[in-house]
Amino acid sequence: MSSKNWARALFIALLAVVTASFLMQVSSGDLPRFEHLDKVVHFAAFFVLAWAFHHAFPIPIWLALIVLTGYGVLIEYIQQLLPYRTSSWGDLLADGAGAASFYLIAWWRFMRHRKKQSKTSSSSS
Repeated sequence: MSSKNWARALFIALLAVVTASFLMQVSSGDLPRFEHLDKVVHFAAFFVLAWAFHHAFPIPIWLALIVLTGYGVLIEYIQQLLPYRTSSWGDLLADGAGAASFYLIAWWRFMRHRKKQSKTSSSSS
């Protein structure tokens, strides 16, 4: 199995786990809580999803952000329909911030690497 296929399989597995986690019924007494824990979970989940998506599907960053944000909108819409869940604009904002943070770091690393490459090639000329 190629590395791209592994990345796609990992992304699909993560997507299934994240979807199930966001849609299952959770008793508030079962988990240690702090204020805005759900926002941290949304941010982290979408940061990891963006990482897996980036490796699985090499598409432009703007398109990847649209796809991941669309998934976040879908999750929030479905949560609104469930009697034991609620949807939140804050959750959607955390989703987008998590994905955007990954891509910002990836872009920064790419630019840094490109700058080093150009310095190396210009000094060897």
